[in-house]
Amino acid sequence: MAACLWVTLISAVAMVAIDRPLALMLKAQVQGEWKGFWSVVTDLGTGLHWYLLGFAAWGWSRARMVSALSGRVWARWRDIGRAWTAFLIALAGTGLVVTVLKHSIGRLRPVWLFREDRTGFDPLAFDAAAASFPSGHSQTIWVAMTMLMVMFPRHWPAFVTLGVLVASSRLFVTVHFLSDVLMGSLIGIIGAVLVARWARARGWPVRIGKPV
Repeated sequence: MAACLWVTLISAVAMVAIDRPLALMLKAQVQGEWKGFWSVVTDLGTGLHWYLLGFAAWGWSRARMVSALSGRVWARWRDIGRAWTAFLIALAGTGLVVTVLKHSIGRLRPVWLFREDRTGFDPLAFDAAAASFPSGHSQTIWVAMTMLMVMFPRHWPAFVTLGVLVASSRLFVTVHFLSDVLMGSLIGIIGAVLVARWARARGWPVRIGKPV
């Protein structure tokens, strides 16, 4: 709760005082090869990649359950399948929350600032150019990385690094403001934590890999 309040406060401050000058600075400074680099990185936040990973892993787990030759092996693959089910639930649940917020709030994307010097909101709009807050890529990458940290805790440094890079890329390709990225990341992390707790309460062992 404390982290949630702090990030919300920082996002509010960023929206008022930081978003505009930061976006203008990055638009002017990030060009050429760096722009291309961040454009490649940002694609890793596309939801399709992570849904495909989740469904493929879940399907493999089901196939291994069918072919299991002992009850112990069957139970192991059942638990792995449940962990990937929780992964997909977290991904879809937080995605739905972000989609509703995006179109309810209707914040104009930075492109309006660059082209017409406009910032503001167009609530209940279904135009992609008025769906900036919160960032969907940031939500996607952080819900995926947080769930993977729960599932494979030994590899948390790699997951944190990827999460930071992809979320930051939304700023460097200038399609989102800082407050959009912060709030999208927060929703992803909180959603993953809540789903992991829900799964454990149901008796689903979410951790697959070895402990740290």
